[in-house]
Amino acid sequence: MKHAKEYHGSSMDMVADEDLRSLLQETIVKQGITHVIETGTYLGLGSTTFVSESFPSDRPPEQFVTIEVNWKSWRRAWRNLRRFPSVRAIWGRTVAVDRALKFLENDGALRNPNEYPDILIDDTKDPLRFYQNELSGALGGRPRKYRPWQFILWLYDRKYSNAGDNLLEKYLKAFKATTPLIILDSAGGIGLLEFSIVREVMQDLPYIILLDDINHLKHFRSHEHIKKDRHFKILGSSERWLLARHAG
Repeated sequence: MKHAKEYHGSSMDMVADEDLRSLLQETIVKQGITHVIETGTYLGLGSTTFVSESFPSDRPPEQFVTIEVNWKSWRRAWRNLRRFPSVRAIWGRTVAVDRALKFLENDGALRNPNEYPDILIDDTKDPLRFYQNELSGALGGRPRKYRPWQFILWLYDRKYSNAGDNLLEKYLKAFKATTPLIILDSAGGIGLLEFSIVREVMQDLPYIILLDDINHLKHFRSHEHIKKDRHFKILGSSERWLLARHAG
């Protein structure tokens, strides 16, 4: 595997792709999308805003849930997304930490990175340790070096606003009868795990799925599965993203 920073297109932003914008707008109308689930909000100014703006101005989504594990990012995203009344930014984990760590420990790609020379990764020295540390400490954990008022606010939010674990499964079950648009863009090495959860919960039901960074560790195997699975129809793709429909 090679470091993502070495890739000539690593700075290319999915949301700057006008082909994807047009395709999303067409798909939302044609498929009658009313519900959206996104993993990995960050600040809300990227894919969350991009997808929200792709809905017709007179027919916004009925519900758009976007999940962010990092408290500071979620706080900023909550403010940034207030202009979209249908969007609900949620602070919590898409999957439980113990399940995510177990997945990483058994990930063959992380254990044998040299077998995937063209796949991008965020750390080439010790990728398994890098993603373990990210999941168990750097993301969503207790804040460090915060000012007293920040720590108090974090404690307040943890009590009243943190939605807990397994949120991807929760909202897939809540929205599964609506042909939802599912956007998988979590940080870390759990992209394949999230994709597996989508398949487990949705089974034969129809849905639309958008993957970002399909040449990266988090989605290259999901990308390969979609290409080979006859139940998926690829609506469009580039060297970075893929939009597909699961026909049910």
